[in-house]
Amino acid sequence: MSQEVLIAILTGLVPAIVAVAGIIIAWQTEKLRTMREQLSEKKYNAYADAVKMFYSVLKDAKANRATNNEEMMNRMIDIKRDIFMYGSDKVFKAFNIWLLATKEDNNKEQFSYFLDFVLEMRRDLCNGKTKLTKHDILLNLTQSEEEARKLFD
Repeated sequence: MSQEVLIAILTGLVPAIVAVAGIIIAWQTEKLRTMREQLSEKKYNAYADAVKMFYSVLKDAKANRATNNEEMMNRMIDIKRDIFMYGSDKVFKAFNIWLLATKEDNNKEQFSYFLDFVLEMRRDLCNGKTKLTKHDILLNLTQSEEEARKLFD
């Protein structure tokens, strides 16, 4: 085979190889982007379910309604699973600290750990760029500076 034929073959083959490599890289990049989006959606849903459960209990308490403990337990198990699977390490650890604190009698401490958990979820969803504090969240929940102070004093 002459050198000219070899150059002609390589001239046609190299762009084809580059094109195939480009297609493979684009496909892998798209696949990775799709997986990240799915994970982000599952994480958001896990965090939203945790907050929804808390607000559900809060609504029941404000309306002096009994909370369905069996339903809450089932929801909590689902939330535990989802936080374990999709939550960031910091959210998972804050969640565990709060859960362990619920075994104690110190309600203020439990609530403080719950607020840490909520803040970690928010930080995770906002890429660490939240300026909210525990006090801000507490004001949202209590709608009263006086009540917020009672919970932290």
